Amino acid sequence: MALIPTFQTFIRWWGEGLYNGLPNAARKLFRTALPRLVLHTHDGHSVDVQWSQDGKSQMRGQFALQGGNTQHSDLLPAAANGKPYEVELCLGKSQVLALQHHFPEAVKENLQQVLSYQLDRLTPFTADSALFDARVAQHDKGRKEILADIFVVPKHVVERFNRLLADIGVEPVRVVSVAGADKGINLAARQDSKNTQGWSRIPLYAFLGALVLSLAVPLGYKYRRVDQIETALAEVRSNSAEQLAIREKLVAAEEALTFIESKRKTSPMALDVVETLSAMIPEHTWLERLEMQGDKLEIRGESGMALSLIDTLEDAAEFTAVRFKSPVTRNKDNGRDRFHIEATLEVSHAE
Repeated sequence: MALIPTFQTFIRWWGEGLYNGLPNAARKLFRTALPRLVLHTHDGHSVDVQWSQDGKSQMRGQFALQGGNTQHSDLLPAAANGKPYEVELCLGKSQVLALQHHFPEAVKENLQQVLSYQLDRLTPFTADSALFDARVAQHDKGRKEILADIFVVPKHVVERFNRLLADIGVEPVRVVSVAGADKGINLAARQDSKNTQGWSRIPLYAFLGALVLSLAVPLGYKYRRVDQIETALAEVRSNSAEQLAIREKLVAAEEALTFIESKRKTSPMALDVVETLSAMIPEHTWLERLEMQGDKLEIRGESGMALSLIDTLEDAAEFTAVRFKSPVTRNKDNGRDRFHIEATLEVSHAE
């Protein structure tokens, strides 16, 4: 448990260091002005209260901080309860010591620091007993010097207001301004300059958005690439399957052609046999049936001279072992011989 405050302190110190290292133009992005409760006072007893937020001002009225019935809720709007804000005490010119003094122009950038060294020489107060601030009123480049407006108020004046505000539950004064003076004047700037602004959420949101994008964009790209790869793989698989199917068909066709070619070399074609028989069989002969099984041929039909068919077929080189498979009979209706002849087919083995 003791580690948590130490870590928070380190983060706060680290964040302040980063913030102080930013250019002035960039600091506005990281810090935003808090709502402000402005107390205008001229007599040190009563105050005119004004609530300022987001560039808009609302008068809350005049209140007595001492001896009155002023409550915390009287000074703040209802919407501001429980939310951070800062208190500005605006003093009248009669309540502060105002003077002008010439300085060398070399101290222009370190005017506050130089003034703290010389405050006891320029005023009746020391740097430890007073709150002060200064702004350059004129810059004489020819004489190389500046004229500064200096405002000083004793610390006990502001401390008295802080005690009165604490009695009614209001935050202590963080900004001490002077009515009619430069708006940048803050006599309490040296003590509470780090508390006058709150952290802006814009860089946080920007950082979170950039972080989400830095994570989402690569993931989205990877998912997209995965989808593309899966689509490509599916196309490759589909193309491979189609190619395999085509290859299988080509192999089957090649095998079929090889088989046909082999059969043509080892077995006669029926068309060739029919063509040979048509040329050799005489006109008085009709074929009713032709059967081929391997190299065996059987023909059935009727002929006016069936016995002469054996000699006719044996004269052809395509047929051998020609014989009647069954006895020849006569058709009583037309007087022709019925025959059933069997022969062996001779196959040409030409390459």
